[in-house]
Amino acid sequence: MPALHELQRGFVAALFAQERGDDVELRLASAITEDGIEAGLRLDIYRNNLHEGFRKALTLEFPVIERLVGEGYFRQLSQDFLAAHPSRGGDLHYIGERFADFLEQRFCDTQYAYLPDVARLEWAIEESAIAAHADPFDVQTLRQIGADEYGKLRFTLHPTCRLVRSAYPVMRIWESNQSADSGEIVDVGSGGEYVLVHRQHLRVELDRLSAAEYTLLEALAAGFDLSAALETVRERVTSRLDAAAPVADFDLGAALRRFISVGALARVSIPDPFT
Repeated sequence: MPALHELQRGFVAALFAQERGDDVELRLASAITEDGIEAGLRLDIYRNNLHEGFRKALTLEFPVIERLVGEGYFRQLSQDFLAAHPSRGGDLHYIGERFADFLEQRFCDTQYAYLPDVARLEWAIEESAIAAHADPFDVQTLRQIGADEYGKLRFTLHPTCRLVRSAYPVMRIWESNQSADSGEIVDVGSGGEYVLVHRQHLRVELDRLSAAEYTLLEALAAGFDLSAALETVRERVTSRLDAAAPVADFDLGAALRRFISVGALARVSIPDPFT
């Protein structure tokens, strides 16, 4: 009779097997009481619960990916992903954290190379939906700060905010797959997009950003003060071929007002020079 830990490891291995009748299952069969139900069928119950529960959770997190690849192929992707990245906890919500990277390995250098970025957008939506609540930025705070100090301001992004940048039109792809009757065909080679994902009034919202707006938010999220963030916009965006407009025309005030209006900023501070 195998030791308990051997039975436990064998049981787990049998559950993750995609087909019945392998050597592990055969060795386990002698330790399973049939009592009217064959040992293999008993294992099938648990195996099915594992695979189907995992697939359903993944489908809820990545409905657009499932629609793009089809239900049958998504099922295969789910099984392969489960084998490579099994859940390490009881909360299945977090199983999709590495799904985009998994798709990157599967589809890089193929005509489906856009799928990982679509998955990153869907995962950003999931993260935003369950992120901690925080009060939005109070613009009245700026009245307590002198104009000559504005360059030193450090903004903190709201905890529900996520930034997604892609060389593909991921937001258009996502939008075109929100209903079964959508007939729009998106040209994946039509250009990239910059997307702000955030939660407002208990609902996750998606906003397109310009390259400059995205770079500014990215720099602020990294902890840059306003002067350094604006300089980053000048340095990075001018070197990008996809810049929508000259950086000289970038309206910093308008960008900040937009960020505040959608609740992308949570608070502002000025570092103490003596700490």
